[in-house]
This record gives sequence, C-alpha cells and structure tokens, in this order.
Amino acid sequence: MRPVFCMVLLLAAACASGSQPVAPDSSPTNAPVLSYEEQMARDLERVMAQDLGPVPAITPGFPTQLDDAALAEMIERRLGFAFSAFYSESEWKRGFSDLMEHQSPPQMRHETTRLGRLEREVDAHHLRWLSHTPESAATLLALLHASEAALLYDWEIASHVWTHARELQPAPVAVFERLDHHFRVIRALHLGAAVTGPAVRDNQTDAIEVPPGLTAAAARAFPDADAGSFDSEGTLALTVVRGRVMLLHRGVEQLMTEGEGLLLRRLDVLRVPAAATLGHAVLGEIAVPAGAEITAGNASGLLSPGQRDQVARLIATMGGPGSEARTAIEAMLPFAYPRILAEYKNSRGDSSRMLMYKFDGE
Repeated sequence: MRPVFCMVLLLAAACASGSQPVAPDSSPTNAPVLSYEEQMARDLERVMAQDLGPVPAITPGFPTQLDDAALAEMIERRLGFAFSAFYSESEWKRGFSDLMEHQSPPQMRHETTRLGRLEREVDAHHLRWLSHTPESAATLLALLHASEAALLYDWEIASHVWTHARELQPAPVAVFERLDHHFRVIRALHLGAAVTGPAVRDNQTDAIEVPPGLTAAAARAFPDADAGSFDSEGTLALTVVRGRVMLLHRGVEQLMTEGEGLLLRRLDVLRVPAAATLGHAVLGEIAVPAGAEITAGNASGLLSPGQRDQVARLIATMGGPGSEARTAIEAMLPFAYPRILAEYKNSRGDSSRMLMYKFDGE
C-alpha cells in the first residue's frame, strides 16, 4: 500500500469533466471587434447566465454526507483534477506573464449538477481574472459554496480564494469565516487519519482504501480543530499601546485595551473604532486611524516610510531558515509580504520564494 496524502490533504472532490463547448458565436460579420478583455467579459456573462438550479445548502459543521465510502470516491476524483487556471493566475502575479499566452480561456456550458456548478464557478472565476473584472465577497462565497456542495474541501482552492479575499475592503468577514470552516474540515480529516491511519492506494488494484471509521473520527475531532497553518503561520503579534481595538476571530469579537497583546491571524479582522496606536516588537509604534479595518492583507499599508525601509533592510540581509533577519521577517509576514513579492520578481531568490509561498498558503 502507498499513502495518498498530498499537500491538499487526503480528500477533496473534483470536477468530472462533463462540460460541453459553447456554441460558436453567430454575431454579424460587421459587428465591432472586441478587445481580449471585452471578449472574456462577454464569455463571463454567458457562463453566468446559465440556470443551474437552486444553490445547494451548505453545512455549518462537519459535512454529514462525508462517510468513508464518499471519501474514497472523492480522493480518486481529486487525484485526477488540477486547478491549472489558479496556477496560471498565481504565477502571472509573480512575474511570469508569458503563462497568459498558454492558458486557453474557459468557454464552457455546464451540467445541472453539483459538480457542474463547481466547474461553472471555477470557470467564471478565471474569466473574471482574464477580463479584469474584480472579485467580490459574493463571487468568492459562490465559489466556496460550490466546492463544499460538491464535497471539495481542498487546501489549494481555499488558499487561492484567500489570496483574493485578503485584498477586499471592507473586510469580507463572511468569506474569512467560511474559509476558516473549510480549513477546519481539512484539519479534522488529518486528525481523523492520525487515529485510524491514512487512506492508501492498493498497489494491486489501484483502488483507494479508507480505514474504517476515518471520517467518524474526523467528525469527532472537528469541534476542536483549528485552521491549521492559517492559524499558526503568517500571523502578527501586536500590543495595544493607546486606545482600544476589536479583534474578530472565528466569528467572535474580543475587545482589546491598552497594554494587552493580540495575535492577528490571516483570517482575522482587527477593527479600530477610534484612532489608536499599536506596538510591534521590531518595528515599534504604529499609528492606526479611526475606522480602520486591519487584516493580514492590508496591514503593510499602516507602516511609515521608515518602517518600510526597516523591513526592506531585513529582507535584503536575510539568509536561510534560522537566520536572525529571516526569523524576524517570518514573524511579520503581513507587514513584509509586498516587499517580499517585489524582491522575488527582481531576484527570484529562494528565501523570498519560500516566504511568499508560506504567506499565500501554498
């Protein structure tokens, strides 16, 4: 037997390819020529105009329909499914613009099934990117809900959604909370596998075999499961120096006052009703204006020019894992990420690449 765990996890459903090509456009030959972005926007309208029936309900807890047999089927499907559009988008943002030329635009008609809806949401997401149509909390939730309705609890899709959600203002709290749930299901499955042993692929039959009781153990572990590395990495340890702030974590608000320390995680929101000052162990005091909403995605915008220079110097001098400068940067990734990304585009350095991937959840 050989384990079938991968970074994504041991599970996740995928899209069986049941989509059909869209019929050729029959516009008059004298119609105005559309730009590439305009064509992608028109394709997006056509894809979203499809009536795929009511939106499936989602579960607030561990998915009850996910039993051992369903898990085996999902692993099999997931192993044959790749999010090539997500990969192209991520690599383009990191400076590999030529990948755009090799990505065929998704023009598909989708089946009225849960998998068909997931395919449609993935295609629509990619078309929004190609047409420079911004994502919203609603479109990101639609993608997440479609993946969960198809029992796709998958690290790759959830971390990709987060790279979009972190850029939205106001903070998309509903998306963060659903991502937290998504990651906790994945974590619970890992905890369940730690009890029963992992799913494996039989070397003789090539069939996926799930140890009896794995999903039941995962369901028991779910109430205490965290969001994995989205809770433990890419965080910011801060202190309230002056004023008061409200930390929103996993749907619960906590008032933090002067002298108290807090940990801002990648799925958290820090609300500042009146002007306040935060403290950081390396960068010192950080002024925050009234009405600010701080997330891991926008925290770097709070830094002064001098603090940005300090971050840049640390990045320029960091070595491998364990070096003083790198350890400092790892402890302030939300502050350092924009500079790390710029550094990677310029130098393609391994240190910058690994920290960039860590913050993005890859």
